[in-house]
Amino acid sequence: MSQVNEGESEFEQLTSMAMEAATQGKWDSVAQLYDRRACAGSLDTISRDVAKKLMQYDQWIMTRIREVQTLTQQQLGEAQQYRRRLEGLKRQWVGQAPVQARYRLSI
Repeated sequence: MSQVNEGESEFEQLTSMAMEAATQGKWDSVAQLYDRRACAGSLDTISRDVAKKLMQYDQWIMTRIREVQTLTQQQLGEAQQYRRRLEGLKRQWVGQAPVQARYRLSI
């Protein structure tokens, strides 16, 4: 088993933190952590084992992103349907004549 060098440790730490942020839905933090990882140096110097681990983390995060995007698109679609229904109801309500009272109350 190869010894983890300082650069590898930093890559693993940043990627692990990005994974945790993705779990919590903190997508701005995920982007920032990946930016930091990109600035941390070249991935060419890391061992094969660490590279495999990072690729697994990256794959998990990409899958989570796709899931969240799909759910967001579904929710936006539902919101559009509700908005259309409300607009239709509003047009019907505005287009109707005011209801006349049939009975008058006398005191």
